Order: sequence, then C-alpha cells, then structure tokens
Amino acid sequence: MAIRLALARKFLVAVGITVFVTIGILFFFMYEQAKKAIYDHVDRQSTALLQQVVITRAWISEHEGIYIRQAPGVEPNPYLPGSGITDKEGRDYVFHNPALAIRKLSEYAQRKGLYRFHLSSLKPLNPANKPAPFEAEALRQFERRGFTASRDGIAGIVRDGDHAAYQRIIPLVVEKSCLTCHLQQGYKVGEVRGGLSVALPLQDAERQIVKARILFALAGAGIMAMVMGTLYYLLRRMVLAPVAHLHGIAGSLSAGNYTARATLTTGDELENLGTAFNTMTDQIISGYQSGLKTLAAAVEARDSYTRGHIDRVARYALGIAREMGLPPETVSRVEMAAILHDIGKIGIPDAILRKESSLTPEELEIMQAHSLKRMEIISTSDFFSSVMNAILYHHEFYDGTGYPSGLKGEEIPLVARIITVADSFDAMTTDRPYRRGMPQETALAEIERWKGSQFDPQVVDAFLRGMKRGGFVAKRGTEKA
Repeated sequence: MAIRLALARKFLVAVGITVFVTIGILFFFMYEQAKKAIYDHVDRQSTALLQQVVITRAWISEHEGIYIRQAPGVEPNPYLPGSGITDKEGRDYVFHNPALAIRKLSEYAQRKGLYRFHLSSLKPLNPANKPAPFEAEALRQFERRGFTASRDGIAGIVRDGDHAAYQRIIPLVVEKSCLTCHLQQGYKVGEVRGGLSVALPLQDAERQIVKARILFALAGAGIMAMVMGTLYYLLRRMVLAPVAHLHGIAGSLSAGNYTARATLTTGDELENLGTAFNTMTDQIISGYQSGLKTLAAAVEARDSYTRGHIDRVARYALGIAREMGLPPETVSRVEMAAILHDIGKIGIPDAILRKESSLTPEELEIMQAHSLKRMEIISTSDFFSSVMNAILYHHEFYDGTGYPSGLKGEEIPLVARIITVADSFDAMTTDRPYRRGMPQETALAEIERWKGSQFDPQVVDAFLRGMKRGGFVAKRGTEKA
C-alpha cells in the first residue's frame, strides 16, 4: 500500500503541477482576452456616442443654435446676454448654442446614470469647460499633432468621482460657424480649438470582469479536478492496481504462501512483468523444492523406516487440510511441514536412530531432541520460516502432555496438529524392527480414542471422514495456486 501511495503521490504531484501551470497560463490568457473584449466594447461604445454627439452638435451649429422654452430650471445663457426671444403668445425662449446644448445633454445623461459629455478647451470662455488633467494633456497633444493625426482621439481609464470611468476625448476643429462665439479668441478655421470627451462609468464593465474572473477560475478548477480525477482513475486502474497486485503477491510469498501467483490481464508491459514475476517465483520455489527433496532423501538414506514415511505423511496431511477446507497457502505449508517434519533425525546418532530394540530413557531424550535439531537445520533459510513452528511442535499433544514445550490446544499451530495425526497414523501402521504395524482399522480406532487428548478433535474428524471415503490419494507437489 505504501508503494502505491508513494507512486500515486509522485505522479499526481508532477502531473498536477504541469496541468495547473498549463491551465493557469491558458485561462489567464483567455481571461485577459475577455477583459480586453469588455474594454474594447466600452471603447466602441464611447466612439459611437462621441460620433452621435458630434453630429448633434454639427446640426445645432448649422442651425445657429436652438431655442428652448423657458420653464422652471431653464436659465438664460449667461455668456450670451440678450439672446432670448418671446413669441406672439408671450412665451419666453432661451438660446442654447452648441456648447450649452451639449452640456445640457450631458447633465441629462448623468441623471439617467448613463454617461457624461464634456466640452473642454485650453482657452475656455466658460469655467465649466476647463479641462481635467487627462483632457488637458490630450488637448496639448492634439494641438501639436494637428486635427488629421489626432482625429481618432485618446482614451484611458480615469477617476470620475468615487468610481473609475472610461474616457475618450476627440479634437474639435474650428468651423466657420464657431467664429460667431470664438472669433475674439484668435481661432482660425481648421484649427483645433478644444475637445469633446465622454466618460462611461466602469461599474458594469468591472462587474463583468469580476464575473469573468470567477467563471474562468471555477472553469479552471473544474477542468483541473476533472483532468486530475481522470488521470488518477486511469493511473489507479492501469498502473497502481497491477502494482498493488504484484506487491500483494510478493507479500503473500514472503508470508509463506508459496501458491500465490500474479494474475494480471492488462495486455501490456505490466502483464509481461507479472508473467516474468511468476516465472521467477516458480524457479525459486522449484529450487527450494529440490532442496526439500534432497533433505528428505538424506533422512531416508539414514533410516530405513523413513523410506516412504515422508510421502505417506505428506499424503495424509494434505488430505486432512483439504478435508478441512483450508486455504491454498495453508495447504502449501502443510505439505512443506510434512516433508520436513523428520529432518532433525539427520542429527541423531546412528546407534540410536537404527536401534532395533526399545530406547533407553537417555536415548529417548536424545531422540526427542530431534525437533530442536530441525530448527537448527532450517532456521538459516527464510523460505522455511512459515513452517518452523509446525515442525518444532508436531510432537505436542492436544492436552498439553507433549514435547518440547508442553503447548496445549489452540496454542499448538494448526499445521503442527495436522502433522501430528498424519505422522501418528503412519507410525501405527508401519512395521518397525521391534514390532509389526497394526491394521488400518485398529489404527483408526486408536486415533479416534485419543481424540481430544493427544489429537485435535477437528483434525481427527476430518481425517476419519477422508479415510471412510476411501483414503487420501493426493500426492506431494500437486497443490496449485
């Protein structure tokens, strides 16, 4: 599991950083383009409004001004005294020149919360036409560059009260109709005499920009999550799961389950790795099995009684394990323990091992020490670690009267309890130099009689069931994963 998490973390961090940077750059570019599009829309709107105002102003100028009926709030033009008139019905009208008309339109648009127009000049007659800093700088550029080069105007973002505004100013050229009011200022026809600006509040545009920023951030996060989720799913399914499977198989083998094999069907290099893993495992286990057979042959070569004993005990033990429904890894340990259970006899002197009469107490003590001899022989190999206790304790009795440690009941490893029954039955039915083997039926009765004292009842029951069905015919080395 630790390997899987480490691999996932490394992959996801590396890919995550790459995807995050890529998506970040892409969405930042898209956001900037959206932001530019919003400002471009505002700019086009300002240009269109200025064109409309210029046309309106030109129309008013060609008609030499307009007259507005005097009503509450409508005052005469203070810069054109005596310009008002009265009709036949006695109604008064005030004169609005183009500049005043544009200012009134601007005031009306402001009251509606739309935009603001402003006529400005570096030589204003009306103080209200004094340019703001942005307008003053633009007007100076207009005068330096001339009308033709400046006719598109200048635009920028300025402060308009408490809010930001997008302002565009275009130059105004002196026309013949303008000299009526501005002749005394020294203007000539064709010269730049001022500018017309429009200021559009940016609250709506800024809200759109903020909305776009949020949408792009959410979209980026969503895409990031979707990409990373998909990558993790594919990584887990295509890489991590097979690697975890191989890791689990390796753990099972380390724990002594030598029947475990990789079962990958990914159709790629990982499946090939699983196949190679299985081949390597088979070769290693085959080598150890050859070692087991060599050890078993060495035991049989020293004691004529053991010839065939190992095969028979393995056959009985495997039959019991299968009858009890034990998992394959346990069955594999039963087989290995059965083969090795008498390996300690290699260290027993020939005079005791081959003695045809009964053993003396001292000789019996030496003989019983063969369990410890087994441990000394196999303890140097990790391959046998899963069956060491089973080999050591297969002479323990279920009631605690056995040796070498006097273990009782469930304290005795299950594999050892199985080997005890198989080993005892074969010992009862095999001829020895000092006695003949008893009939099978008698041996079975003895096994049942000692159930619960010398033998595990569950193991005995499984053994008797199998023997009643005709005995155990499974051979050593046939168990598969």
